[in-house]
Amino acid sequence: MTGTFEGVGTLQFSPDNKHGYAYSGIVAVTNTEVTTLEFTTGSSYLVGIFQPQYFSDNNDVYLHTVKFNNVAVVGFEFNGSNNADGAIPRPIIIPPFTTVSCSAKNTTDSTSNNVGANIVGKVKGAIEQENLEAITDANDWASE
Repeated sequence: MTGTFEGVGTLQFSPDNKHGYAYSGIVAVTNTEVTTLEFTTGSSYLVGIFQPQYFSDNNDVYLHTVKFNNVAVVGFEFNGSNNADGAIPRPIIIPPFTTVSCSAKNTTDSTSNNVGANIVGKVKGAIEQENLEAITDANDWASE
């Protein structure tokens, strides 16, 4: 693991595997549902936030949806420029081995505007990273 940014739309991890993140970049969205992020998790949980982004100043209303394995788990609508509560990060816990899909749709009209989505969080699992390191460091077999 290098910690180098691999690009938009991918789930990535910090070099110590304690944090995970995914960024959509700028996505043009009209009145048709458009995928902003899509990835599959590994064997750990990701406990963090979902954050919609707006790169166009407009008054259109957008529906943002987060799905786990094609089942909607988060959905909310808000204004692109003047709804201060809309862009508040939403808490999210993503289970292991889950396909995550985030989408956006302009519900006001067919105008194309630039939006995005971010998911960032801490990686959690049955054995926390610190404990895993302690276990492997204490055993000779782990270094072979």
